[in-house]
Amino acid sequence: MVNILLPDILNNNNNNNNNNNSICKALGIETTDKWYTHVPKPVYEEGDVTVLWNQEVHAEREVTANSPDIIIKNKKEKTCTLIDVAIPADRNVVQKKAEKKLKYKSLCTEIK
Repeated sequence: MVNILLPDILNNNNNNNNNNNSICKALGIETTDKWYTHVPKPVYEEGDVTVLWNQEVHAEREVTANSPDIIIKNKKEKTCTLIDVAIPADRNVVQKKAEKKLKYKSLCTEIK
């Protein structure tokens, strides 16, 4: 199963770092207590879970949108969650969510 997760509106660009730090903490991956000092590694692995940060996904067919901000792979549950962060204006939230889902539709198909 492939999920596309679109976080709610973020109030500043530094929150992208905060998202990664929060995800790592939730998955039991060692990180710093202060999110603003957290420097994400390209790959984190903890048990059955792998978190990829700003990594391209290589597929059999060419996919142009192949690098979401964060990818969480859970081998045990056989799931893959794609997270692409956006900071749209309030009036563009629905439109931005639709754009992101369409953007990564081909990648989701290839991952399945």
